[in-house]
Amino acid sequence: MGADKIRGIVLNQIRYSDTSLIVKVYTDTFGLQSYLIKGVFQKRSKFRPALFQPMSVIQFVSQHKQGKELHYMQEISLEISFHQLHQDMGKNAVLMFMSELLSHAIHSQESDPDLFDFLIQTIQWLDLTTGSYAAFPHYLMLELSRFLGFYPKNNSFSNGATFDMMEGQYKKQQPEHPYFLDESLSDYLHQLASIVPEQLATLKWNPNYRRQLLGELINYYKLHLPGFNGLKSHEILRVVLG
Repeated sequence: MGADKIRGIVLNQIRYSDTSLIVKVYTDTFGLQSYLIKGVFQKRSKFRPALFQPMSVIQFVSQHKQGKELHYMQEISLEISFHQLHQDMGKNAVLMFMSELLSHAIHSQESDPDLFDFLIQTIQWLDLTTGSYAAFPHYLMLELSRFLGFYPKNNSFSNGATFDMMEGQYKKQQPEHPYFLDESLSDYLHQLASIVPEQLATLKWNPNYRRQLLGELINYYKLHLPGFNGLKSHEILRVVLG
């Protein structure tokens, strides 16, 4: 089998020995994959560690063997050069959140071009935006749920409704179980589902409600995504994004 030219989004990395890395990458061709990068910390390495920062978009060559858990990269290069993502403290905090979320939520080793394109577009938007992006983590979680199969049924919304997280839809009457959003948070969720990223800065949300909604979206994932046990990086967002 010949080598493949692959595009990928780096989700995270772990140090392997003194000189090498194991990098988890969401690829356009093979879904989620892991790669061993040998000698990246050696002085004469042709691959810079900066290539493998979280959410970096790279191009590389790899020979994939079915059933193998760890692959190797060759001819690695940066596909997109970001302007602010890794320098801006707030955007870098959102990157850490994005990295953790995707690492916990995506497990498929099958190609999903629509999901790959969505991630590329959202990363680029975050890099270039000059407006408020405080609601970006919420938008990301909501839209990602569409690809994971549990996007809320937004057409069931009406004023005064509560969002039933178990059933993924709005209800006129409060559910008997505890997994629901109150009227205010349900309205916020509906607003979020009705906009595109360029409109995120127009959301005039109460900061406390905004923080609550992010916590509830994490709970929503826990309810619908097997093995999803929550996130830690959103606590950093509370501080950095206010």
